[in-house]
Amino acid sequence: MFAVVLVLFIAGCEQKAIQDSGEVLKMQEKGKILLIIAQEGYQPLEYANTKKELESAGYAVETASLTKNTAKASDGSTTTPSLAVKDANAEDYKAVVLIGGPDALSLGEHQEVLELIKDAYNTGKIVAAICISPINLAKAGILSGKQATCWTDSQKSQVSLLEAAGAVFVDRPVVQDGNIITANGPDAATAFGKKIVEALS
Repeated sequence: MFAVVLVLFIAGCEQKAIQDSGEVLKMQEKGKILLIIAQEGYQPLEYANTKKELESAGYAVETASLTKNTAKASDGSTTTPSLAVKDANAEDYKAVVLIGGPDALSLGEHQEVLELIKDAYNTGKIVAAICISPINLAKAGILSGKQATCWTDSQKSQVSLLEAAGAVFVDRPVVQDGNIITANGPDAATAFGKKIVEALS
């Protein structure tokens, strides 16, 4: 009896493994999306909710930061990036997405991040950013003449940065202009993820 149960258990495990590998293969066939987070101070809800929508739609999501060292969110939670931005190639992805958070603007201080944004945009990929990260798109020079949104304080200083780069600020949670998608913060993360999926359909 025990032997029969063991055989059935092993068969069930093998079937589950085959099913799981099939799901991974389907995600790889649909394509990969790169999420870029700050090494410290990324916004955890923007990361988690955006990632959830992309994976639910069947995309394989990879996370990058400035290094492969453990990245720390603004709430103290952590994630381990699968690669450093310098090792990412825009051609490998359907979309490149920048997550926001208190330290997200530090990403725009690194040439490899700006170059990846430009490469993705110039090759027709979806380029998306949420919270204050649209300012990184502005730094990369891809928002001139484009409608965009972002998180902003009471002085609207972030809006000024977008407009100084030639962007047209639109006060909506999520804005799409061509292959650029921007969103204004954590509350918009789910809609942001859905809009990326819609744009890729």
